[in-house]
Amino acid sequence: MKGLRLTTLFVAGLFMVGITLLTNTTLAEEKSADEVAKELSNPAGSLSSLNFNLQYTDYTGDFPDSHDEESTAVIFQPVFPFPVGDQGRRVIFRPAITVPFDQPVIDAAKNDFDDADVGLADITFDLVYAGTEMTSKQDGYLWGLGMAGTFPTATDDDLGGDQWRLGPELFGGIIREWGLVGALVSNQWDMGGSNDTYYSAMTAQYFYAYGLGNGWQIASSPIITYDWEADSDDALTLPLGFGVAKTTKIGNTPWKFAFQIQKYVVQPDTFGPDWLVKLTITPVIKNPFTSLF
Repeated sequence: MKGLRLTTLFVAGLFMVGITLLTNTTLAEEKSADEVAKELSNPAGSLSSLNFNLQYTDYTGDFPDSHDEESTAVIFQPVFPFPVGDQGRRVIFRPAITVPFDQPVIDAAKNDFDDADVGLADITFDLVYAGTEMTSKQDGYLWGLGMAGTFPTATDDDLGGDQWRLGPELFGGIIREWGLVGALVSNQWDMGGSNDTYYSAMTAQYFYAYGLGNGWQIASSPIITYDWEADSDDALTLPLGFGVAKTTKIGNTPWKFAFQIQKYVVQPDTFGPDWLVKLTITPVIKNPFTSLF
């Protein structure tokens, strides 16, 4: 119960910070809904935003009763770009703060599942140097190079790895009049912590956004993972994703509302995700930290 109270206060604090930031004038006020939607889909984009994700996962696997397991999580991911020079380059910082509510955990001794306590999971982040290079008014490409990492912040051992992790990250993609498509790849290794188990895992996120006009998009951004230390039958997680998104202005603030559904065509044989449904609400904000640099 103490973990639940602390987590509730933490989430409430994030909400209040978000509301405070929304009172600032944003750089996107003069952009059209289609322009804002396209910019928010670009991981090298110039807009600061707050991503509030509600995520539901259904599981499957060979472990007994895997098909009956499910979980829900709230993920808060702010995006803070910092301009560098006058060539459209920027440093972008993206932390992801996850609060799982009913994460299933295998109890091998009982040959059954337990639910982890509600709490804070490990905080992940990426820090990249990125740019958007336009070869014409409508065509161009995007790129980024930097690092991805994990802080051992979990309030329950079942929600985190008890390790500091770090590794390289790069991404790229193309921009066209209709939208954009690209991929982001990173790999993290353990750098220390109370857990001395060797860790090496790759994350590859492909993303696409096709503009339909009036702020509407067909868009998705599934995440592929590969655990280099796992048995080959339990190493790969591969989803296919489809989604729709709508960007509109509420007052002077642009908001993006997105819904995605993902089917995992490959997952660990023992236990892994089968379906994922995600709702994302993203207000655009003014970066409150720009003046510090």
